[in-house]
Amino acid sequence: MKLWNVGALVLVGILTGCAPPELEALPAEPEAALDSQSQALSYPNGSSRTVVSRRVVYKNASGGYQAAAGFEQFRAAGASDGTLHTIRIAQVEAPSVREAIVFMTAGQKISSSGHSSGVTGQSSNWDASCDGVSCANVVLDGRSLAMKLHALGWFPPGRTHLSVVNDNNFDHLFDSDTKQRIVNGFVHWLQAQVRPETRSIYLAGSSRGGCLVMRIAQALRANTALDGINVYVSSLDGVCRNSQGELGTFDTKVNNPVRPWGTFYGAWATNLSAQFPRRDRLHMYQVVGGQEVAPATGIRAFSGYAGATPPSTGSHLDWGWYKQTWVKWQHKEIGNPYTDPSTSEQPLAVSETIDAQLTWLDGLL
Repeated sequence: MKLWNVGALVLVGILTGCAPPELEALPAEPEAALDSQSQALSYPNGSSRTVVSRRVVYKNASGGYQAAAGFEQFRAAGASDGTLHTIRIAQVEAPSVREAIVFMTAGQKISSSGHSSGVTGQSSNWDASCDGVSCANVVLDGRSLAMKLHALGWFPPGRTHLSVVNDNNFDHLFDSDTKQRIVNGFVHWLQAQVRPETRSIYLAGSSRGGCLVMRIAQALRANTALDGINVYVSSLDGVCRNSQGELGTFDTKVNNPVRPWGTFYGAWATNLSAQFPRRDRLHMYQVVGGQEVAPATGIRAFSGYAGATPPSTGSHLDWGWYKQTWVKWQHKEIGNPYTDPSTSEQPLAVSETIDAQLTWLDGLL
């Protein structure tokens, strides 16, 4: 990732968690109140898994780039080999019969270290064993959304394709064309996993991964060949670039009604109804905090809104096909509620993020 001036040092923590306070004046009004939302249920942890995460484009013995077997769709979509070499995916379960497709992705990896994630279950040093082809011995924590869902068996055991993206390289600062090529690669690869018996696709991601799964869902729902398949999407503080109009975001901030006193948490508005004109069998849920993840960059999550114009302060939303709840947590705490909040706060953070997504999904399946 390249960033000049405000750049690499400021964004070392971007979208992964190490965000300093926002550089804004204190608000004049106290924290706004919301009607209490449904309490999330508690779900048991799954078992940890050790997997191999493969590069979609790898380096052969001669040092040349080559498309990895089974991932050819990424290179065919046209992103550069250098960009694709960073993308690493673990196919945790890949049965021949696939009634469901489950796809989980971490947020954007910025620094030289790895990126921990409460969605995928990877630790901060998950990439320690990576070489030019793959990453051996990547451990997925049993407390993660991926491993909890796998243990629950809501999608048919032995008949569900489960993949975990440890690094999607969906860089916030890439130009729109590069981003579209990356999205196309993921979409075409996921469509290649669909079988005649496939009835459900579940996508989940945090931060930039949340934006990625929303954009993947746009393409999947626009494909009439998939009209018989239910598409479920979980986004945790999903971040899209408003200066590019990504996912329809624009420069109007919807304030977080439960933001901590002294903060200016809020999210960039987007008319999601316009972004998803075909909504049959589509179900989406965004848990949003809206902390600016690096000061003075304008990088923050998105918020849907209803009506002609966005409200100045948001509220919980439930449109049937789209649900959104606001939380008080920092960006990094939403992305990994098991490690980043204080110990005393972790149970509530898990309840309002990972388990809230499972409660929502439980009510639909």
